[in-house]
Amino acid sequence: MLEIAPDFAAFKAAYDGGLPQVAHLRLVDDLETPVSAYLKIGHGRPYAFLFESVEGGTWRGRYSIITLDPDLVWRCRGNQAEVAEGEDIAAGRFRTQSGGALDSLRDLVAASRIELPPGMPPMAGGVFGAIGYDMIRLVERLPVVPMPAWRTRRTTPIDERDMIELLARAATAEQISGLALDVGGAEEVTYRELIERISELLLLGRPTLGLGRLTVTPIASRVAAAVASEDYELIGPLMESLATDLLASDTRAADLMGVRLHSLDAAIEHALGEWEATEPLAAR
Repeated sequence: MLEIAPDFAAFKAAYDGGLPQVAHLRLVDDLETPVSAYLKIGHGRPYAFLFESVEGGTWRGRYSIITLDPDLVWRCRGNQAEVAEGEDIAAGRFRTQSGGALDSLRDLVAASRIELPPGMPPMAGGVFGAIGYDMIRLVERLPVVPMPAWRTRRTTPIDERDMIELLARAATAEQISGLALDVGGAEEVTYRELIERISELLLLGRPTLGLGRLTVTPIASRVAAAVASEDYELIGPLMESLATDLLASDTRAADLMGVRLHSLDAAIEHALGEWEATEPLAAR
């Protein structure tokens, strides 16, 4: 017999007290995968999505999460946040929030905290979604350009135009059928080199500040959160992904599909140009 926890009496007591809670059921199924489960219960439904686990994940990354039927939807455009709840979600009726987008998001995260039962995954309930890197423009501008401890880690940034072209060709490219390919840009750089290139193209005159002694990501991420006046819950997971090199394990994708990759400088200039088309770049 399947048993849902908590039992009815405990659930009712918390419900009557106005306390948020998680009802949970444990199932063991070796034949089900996160993708197949999502296709069965979430595919095609508004605001349903799958957060897939990652290879080698030891904390948050070890779990796959499927979300659907949200009670609340939060979104922002620029520094303006909007919220829809209940029936307003399907109707597309969003209420404008006062204050900036990050202040609104902090308030939402604080109001959505749920005390989870022991042994539950850390994201078994709460706020789910994605934040684009453009959100960084809402963080207070620093008088220096910080160079974090992971500045020596290597990566291969790719132009969004190249990524779109690769995805479009992959849909019909028979030569890559059955292959698992990573995608990277034309140039391998360290994060320090990447930050310096962006700073140079922005004509920044700010000095750099190396955080050389902060080699432990949990410590560095807490310092970064404090410097940026942001919640650690937002900054920590982002910086955890930067503790190692982020390199494509297989660089054949562009050659196999005949895509000529843009240079790193061209990619940066294109990104800055799109940004400047929507608002002035104060750093210029």
